[in-house]
Amino acid sequence: MVQVSYFDGADVPHDSRNDEFADPARATAAMSAFLALSPADRLADSRHVWAYYRDYYEMVGGQDWLDAEMGVPASAEDIWRHVHPQELYLAIGPEGDPASYVIVSCACDWEEEHGLALVWRDGKRLTKAGGYDGWPTNGGEFDPSGYSDVVYDSSSPEYLTRL
Repeated sequence: MVQVSYFDGADVPHDSRNDEFADPARATAAMSAFLALSPADRLADSRHVWAYYRDYYEMVGGQDWLDAEMGVPASAEDIWRHVHPQELYLAIGPEGDPASYVIVSCACDWEEEHGLALVWRDGKRLTKAGGYDGWPTNGGEFDPSGYSDVVYDSSSPEYLTRL
């Protein structure tokens, strides 16, 4: 278990079996940077998780059933009451990407099947939020697709968020 200040000191299991680092110093640096993040950093990241919730809500017609199931968050910051960190692990970026990533998989009250994956590049900055898909980036700076600054890759342009 790792006590994570970002999540108000919640104990989150660290699955080191998934840590994919050739360079242990990079892993240590990424984890140290991540553990230095605070609840204020989490609140600053709210818009990305809120966008995921709102996108899902509209896609499934949430007012018909989701409101009754989880209530209606009053603001972007309130969305965190519906996020439950389950596990964290470290990963390396796609080929050509020298970054290391801290990934926290979360259960979330609005999307039980895919949950919520939150990814911090080098443990410092949230660079991806959304349903778990197994990838640490939405593109990355070495990907010419133009997604290097996309944090939440929405099915609707209205909810796409960027760094």
